Amino acid sequence: MRDAVDACLTKAFRDVAVPEGLAERLLAGLAVAQPRSHRSRRWLLVAGGLLTAAATIVFAVWLGIPKAPCVSEEFACETAIQSFENGFEQRGRLLANAPAAFPFSPQVLPIRGTRWQNLNDFLGHPGVVYELGPAGARAALYVVACKNVTGVGTAPAAQPTFTTAGCCASAWQEDGLLYVLVVEGDRSMYGRYLMRRSPVA
Repeated sequence: MRDAVDACLTKAFRDVAVPEGLAERLLAGLAVAQPRSHRSRRWLLVAGGLLTAAATIVFAVWLGIPKAPCVSEEFACETAIQSFENGFEQRGRLLANAPAAFPFSPQVLPIRGTRWQNLNDFLGHPGVVYELGPAGARAALYVVACKNVTGVGTAPAAQPTFTTAGCCASAWQEDGLLYVLVVEGDRSMYGRYLMRRSPVA
């Protein structure tokens, strides 16, 4: 019985006519599909390579961004004293016209006759210097857009933290700015330029 069924099926397959050109169409379809597959893989490889290159460039740029080096309070005070000793080329502008970006500190005595000048580069940052009026000695207040100074507080020290070349100085951070007070004279002279602080209860 099984042999008879197989014989019938074989005869039926032999009797079915193969469409003309079927082999050529199948071969052509395979030829088209193969390049598309290659193109898809090639595009994935190119896209992956571009993404890798972009990530490498971003990482290299991030590494190459110069980081502002931290400086110590002593270095900031010493730099301010050197600038102070070099003097000012000319009298600056009146305190009333001071720039809002670099305000005079409310913790320093606003002496009559105080003037200010622009600083193009102080510790690598812009700012201003206030030339304080006469109070028995020369003094200056440096205000700089610099946040990378270590070891400074949020108010001027009651006693100067750095003394050299006949000058006293201290530095502090206030509202995101660096302030450096330089006074020509001793510690007692330095204290004359500070606002009196209310006693702590």
